[in-house]
Amino acid sequence: MNAPTPISDSPLPIPDDNRILFFARDRELYGFMSNFHDASISLCGEVWRSTEYFYQAQKSLDPEYRDAIRNAKSPGHAKDIGADPRTSKKQKRSWFVGRLDKIRPDWHQVKLEVMETAVRAKFRQDQSLQALLAATGDAEIVEDSAYDSFWGIGPDGRGENWLGRILMKVRQEIRKGSGAGVVESPTPE
Repeated sequence: MNAPTPISDSPLPIPDDNRILFFARDRELYGFMSNFHDASISLCGEVWRSTEYFYQAQKSLDPEYRDAIRNAKSPGHAKDIGADPRTSKKQKRSWFVGRLDKIRPDWHQVKLEVMETAVRAKFRQDQSLQALLAATGDAEIVEDSAYDSFWGIGPDGRGENWLGRILMKVRQEIRKGSGAGVVESPTPE
């Protein structure tokens, strides 16, 4: 890779290929885009240590589960606690082992909206992070995780990159000055 080319008025250089691969290749400069980045958000009347904590907490309305997420040692630990034991390699750490009925029945229908709500809050509530995201210009934002083909691009590079898409959508809202209000997370009826 060639050295990144600085953009005028930008504190961050944009890679020559105009793609920001924030999970691995460009983590040092762009790790702030990760859901594990230490940036608290306030949503639904509660403060969460990062978007990952909020996202994981929304998988169940059970107060015991939400307390387990809130008390997790790290965002990675919160992710392990919230893992679906039917599909996760880390099922032993999942709070849902023996409690599958506690997973929101609409989780797969609402998880994109929940993530978008969390990411929007992160960049609307922290002006320095908002400025960094805006400074990425029109670069494509990609979660270059080899482990996740839904939120990232997966091992073959052809994943859905939903987190990257949400980040680009929020960046566009910031540019247009829209999306200022943070929508509450959806809850089941």
